[in-house]
Parts: sequence; C-alpha cells; structure tokens
Amino acid sequence: EKELKAKLIQDINKLKISAKLKKLWINVIEEAFDSDRWDIIKDYNGCTAVQDMFHPCPACFVHDFSWLSGMGGRVSDRVFYGLMLAEGMSKGKSFARWAAVRVGWFSFFRWKYIFRRNWRRPSEGLQELYNHLKGK
Repeated sequence: EKELKAKLIQDINKLKISAKLKKLWINVIEEAFDSDRWDIIKDYNGCTAVQDMFHPCPACFVHDFSWLSGMGGRVSDRVFYGLMLAEGMSKGKSFARWAAVRVGWFSFFRWKYIFRRNWRRPSEGLQELYNHLKGK
C-alpha cells in the first residue's frame, strides 16, 4: 500500500495543475488510504472496461474509492471527469468515460447501493474537490 500511495501522489505532483487542485486531490487520496470502508488492495482495479492512460491512475483511484465506499453518484462522477481532464485526457474521451459511468450508475450501481444500504454523502474532502472543479 505504501508504494501505491507514493506512486499516486508522485503522479499527481508531476501534473501541470494548480497547487490547490494538487492539495485537494492528495487529501482525497489520503482519505482513501485511511478509510475502513474499502480494501484498497482488493477493490482498486483502475479503469473498468477501458485501458488506463497510466497505472496506477489517480483519477480512477479516487473514483473507485468514492464508489466502493458508498459515495458514488453525481459528485464522484463529476470529480472523475474533472480529474481525467487534469491528467491530460481529451474532453471527448473524458466525456465518453464520464457518460459510461453515469449509465453504469443509473442502470446498476445506484440500486446496488440502495439494496446494500451502502449509501453516504460525499466526504468533506470529496465535496471540496468537487466544488473546486466546478469553480465554486
């Protein structure tokens, strides 16, 4: 886990993005490693059905954490879109991946959360990252 965390943070720090975005993104990475709501080694698998731009993918890591820890939905998917753009993915490819996770959310995962009662509001860190990406 230490190597994965170090690599994710290293990859974020290499990006040409604002210091504030880096800080907010790393805060969510830290939260994910401190969380008992998921098993990082078992649950994190990167992008599903498509190839990661690079692995480990910090955007996919945050998205996996948010969905698997019960914070999936609009906020986590919008953060995923914004982080893919920050990683340098094109708007078209980012949008296509965002649309795919939205379809997955409404067709399956939302109902899985409801059935398992694994639903919670976005964490403060995820909400701050969302607000920053939305320009609030």
